[in-house]
Amino acid sequence: MFLLLGPSLVALAVLMVAVAVAGPVDDAFVALCVTASFLITLPVSAITGLVDGYLARGLPALLRAFLTAAIGMTGAIGLVLTLFKMTFSPTVPPEVMNGALCAGFFLLLPMGLCSLLSNDDGDRRRPAGCAPDCVGRPA
Repeated sequence: MFLLLGPSLVALAVLMVAVAVAGPVDDAFVALCVTASFLITLPVSAITGLVDGYLARGLPALLRAFLTAAIGMTGAIGLVLTLFKMTFSPTVPPEVMNGALCAGFFLLLPMGLCSLLSNDDGDRRRPAGCAPDCVGRPA
């Protein structure tokens, strides 16, 4: 769920914003933005999916969705800032920081949505012969 839907939703959002900013004339710029956003979002989505799977054991679905969205946003911001720092300079200008925050906000909603869609609370069933209050012990 996270590896397919998350990056696709981010790429769609970036496509809509890039077309609104650059217009339909500059197709190469729009394609570059969409491809870069998909590739940057892919590892963040994978890590966020693993964290969501771990959190699924003890948290309710709604709380987990908010926490997963925050973790995905933080991961995207950290990845963009790390890539800039490794590529260009050790100091990050405010424009790049604002861009990293925008990248994080683009990932906020898709990660929360992926967490809600991957909820499988209905599939947890008691073992056969187990009383409603037992956990693994026979009735």
